[in-house]
Amino acid sequence: MLISTRSRYGLRALIQLALAEEDQPLSLSVIAEKERIPLRYLEQIFGRLRITGLVKGRRGPGGGYLLSRPPEEIHLVEVVQCLETEFLPASCLSDNIECGEPDEVTGRCALEETCRTKKLWEALRCVYHTILSENTLADLAKGNLTKVDLE
Repeated sequence: MLISTRSRYGLRALIQLALAEEDQPLSLSVIAEKERIPLRYLEQIFGRLRITGLVKGRRGPGGGYLLSRPPEEIHLVEVVQCLETEFLPASCLSDNIECGEPDEVTGRCALEETCRTKKLWEALRCVYHTILSENTLADLAKGNLTKVDLE
């Protein structure tokens, strides 16, 4: 359930774009230097962000990257879903079997119906999703994340 380095670096880089002057692209080398992120890794991250439409590039002198929308309109869940291949706290929540033996008929975890920890993984997934869905890149850049009521 850990957030990967790719998402941590991606969020930090996007904060730089959120804080930049409007319509002023930032080069990846500037972002990499400010955030101490390896440039080659940042290029890979921005490839994904560009494909999903979260950022757009501008070529030529003074070129670089811009957010495709205002930071108030980019929810953190969009970024994490773009950069993570699978963001779930337990394999049983995604139809993979890693912690139990597969059922011979269904192919799913044989303990799925009786597993006492599954509710924990479902609750954690819900909390992560809620926090990431209720906060935007602007919130993160300003340090004003919404607190989540867990009751």
